[in-house]
Amino acid sequence: METYSIVLDILILIVCAKILGELFDKLALPRVIGEVLAGIILGPSILCLITPSSEMHVLALIGVLFFMASAGLEVDLRRLIAHFKEGLIVAFMGVITPFSLGMLIGFLYGLNFIQAYALATCLSITAIGLSIRVFMDLRMLKSRAALTVINAAVIDDIIGLILMSIAFSLAIEEEITLHTATSALFSCAIFIALSFMLGIMIYKNVRFRISIIKFLRLGGRTSVSLKLAISIIFILLFSLLAKVATLHEIVGAFIAGMIFRSLLPEEVEKELLDFTFAFFALLFFAYIGIESDLKSITIISDMVLLIVAFAFIGKILGGYIGARISGLTSRESITVGIAMNGRAAVELSIARTFYILGIFTTEIFSAIILMSVITSLATPIMLKVFIKGALRR
Repeated sequence: METYSIVLDILILIVCAKILGELFDKLALPRVIGEVLAGIILGPSILCLITPSSEMHVLALIGVLFFMASAGLEVDLRRLIAHFKEGLIVAFMGVITPFSLGMLIGFLYGLNFIQAYALATCLSITAIGLSIRVFMDLRMLKSRAALTVINAAVIDDIIGLILMSIAFSLAIEEEITLHTATSALFSCAIFIALSFMLGIMIYKNVRFRISIIKFLRLGGRTSVSLKLAISIIFILLFSLLAKVATLHEIVGAFIAGMIFRSLLPEEVEKELLDFTFAFFALLFFAYIGIESDLKSITIISDMVLLIVAFAFIGKILGGYIGARISGLTSRESITVGIAMNGRAAVELSIARTFYILGIFTTEIFSAIILMSVITSLATPIMLKVFIKGALRR
């Protein structure tokens, strides 16, 4: 009966997400908004037909891994590395600005240090899956702004990891050691450096690339199904290695996609992209809506509204300033700032933990939920409207 229920939930979610995604596309709005909205309508927020579950969470995680791998297939590793400096500056400014505003809210409303720090951490984290989907839909994933955002997201993930580690340590009153923080940072750097070195070797060394293709049986008469299976194995492997390196799994999946860009035959790449966007991407974005329980928002006070406003201001302004410092044009910088504004289930999970630990009050927890939902819905729309407006000028 439980298996039947899960399959039925997936069926309903996929059908509704696809219908609303197509509808939003007809209205010249991002498909992803319709997909997220499908989850909000079917989930605890409105109809309560589908509730978050461990099984659905795992499937959604697999969904985002394949989505990020598909995004990686669209990115030229050499061009991404060429824009590393811009991404580094954007990442730091995109964290420092909202983090400072979060601490300011704590000061204005008399929160203790742990509450203020936890709130600032939640405001600083970026989820760019929604923005990448818009860049892909607009065929702009190879643009300078998109590559800067991708670089910034990888670095932002490392900074976010450190902030979250300190926040949770403060929450459970454990001692924060320099050794722990240094080890986490070192493992992140090693994984990213080795992965990029492997990718560059494959790109530049033709003999090495051919040897890899032969070893993995990605060429010749090998069946498409076997090539696809090998690709899936390596996406999951890189995701696990990223997790071991204390990064988020999506970083590993994205890097795997970039590396496989020059290894996969065209028909295999097409199969992977088609299956991802026909099922996994739909499921992931719809599940964001399922996890966003709007009924949990019990208090909308001036502090709640200020948290939501500062979430927008912090990320957009921080991303804009960082991009301008990096030499991007004003339009490109605004694009970067908007793209860095997205949040998703990660913030909700962290906020819920702080709420359970008694660090967040109901008011603060409600604000984080509202902030995550509004940024998830607004960011893709703002990004698409601004880009299309800029292109018409």
